[in-house]
Amino acid sequence: MFSIIVKNLLGYDLIILLLALFNGFVIYPRAAKACEDLKNHLQPTIYIPISVFLRDMKGNHKAINLHEIKKLRDQEVLYMNILSTIHSVFPLLGILGTIIALLGMVDLEGGGVILNFTTALTSTFWGLVFAIGFKGINTTLLSKSELNSEDFELLIKRIDSINERGDFNEEA
Repeated sequence: MFSIIVKNLLGYDLIILLLALFNGFVIYPRAAKACEDLKNHLQPTIYIPISVFLRDMKGNHKAINLHEIKKLRDQEVLYMNILSTIHSVFPLLGILGTIIALLGMVDLEGGGVILNFTTALTSTFWGLVFAIGFKGINTTLLSKSELNSEDFELLIKRIDSINERGDFNEEA
């Protein structure tokens, strides 16, 4: 059985493996960095007193760069969407690989069908293994991203309330 799994890694299952490697070594680190960068920009602006916030918004001190925060938020959303999409594709690729292998069995007879059926299921196996494996990873990043989203909305609400009150010219 193990030899069949390894043999199929050189065929269609290689696509699933390469996607998993790309997801794990390229997309996940970028998504994690985007989440962390956004958190590092948002946290100091969310939990400071309103008087300090107003002073910083006036530009007297290190200004709160809303354009940078928005850019980081967009980057985080992009990578989280890519991560989520790749995660959902793993089972589909597994099923596709199984169907492709099963279609190749049309001309086989007897024992060849059983061997090829086992071979066909390896794509489903790899698709499920990577879908389950990345589910946990995605969940940890998703919770960080949701916290960032809440902080981002809180920052915007603070700015809107300051604008509505006209407090940019005076300290609260």
